[in-house]
Parts: sequence; C-alpha cells; structure tokens
Amino acid sequence: MADSTSPKGLAGRIASLEQRLTQIESRLVEIQAEYSDASRKLTGTRSFVRRLTDWGLKPADTGTWMGVCNAVGWTATSANAHRTVRREDTALHVLLHRCSFNTYCSLDGVTYSD
Repeated sequence: MADSTSPKGLAGRIASLEQRLTQIESRLVEIQAEYSDASRKLTGTRSFVRRLTDWGLKPADTGTWMGVCNAVGWTATSANAHRTVRREDTALHVLLHRCSFNTYCSLDGVTYSD
C-alpha cells in the first residue's frame, strides 16, 4: 500500500528523486573528504619515492631494514640492519622511518613525523 502522505504521479517522482539526490550528495561530501585525504597522502608518498632515489633506492627496496642495506651495499644481518642504516646514514634512517617503517624509532626513542 502506498504512503498516503507522499504525492502521487509526477510530483511524487520528483520528490523521490530530490530526496535520493540529497542522500547521495551527503555521501559525496564524505567521499570527497576521504578522496582528498588519500590524494594528499599519495602525493606525499610519491615525494618520498623521489627522495629515496638520492640513495639509489626503489620502493621495493624498503620492505625491510635488511632490504635497504642490501640495496645500498651495506653489510648487515637482519638482527642489526636497522642499527646499520642509522649508523651509516642518519638522514636516510629518518626518511625511512617517515615513509616506509613505523614512525617510532626504538633505537632513538623518538617518533619521526611531519
């Protein structure tokens, strides 16, 4: 049975479509904010990739501290690779914490973030 309070015919279709568009619009506002946030993060991440090329690193090299050491030619074991990167190049160490690894560094006891 149709709702007796809603208009019938063309007026009802218009009211229904207007209500539907209002609901969709409210979701678009949320999605736009989410899109903007993801886009900003992607842009920032791509800037890290460009900076990593200064050390000859590719994103695939940054999965582990050992992977970084292998890519740049530093001798390390998986147990000391993090310390090796920090000792060999502190700027790279901080950059990697900011872009590839946990922002908190257990060696330094600090959080590296923007």
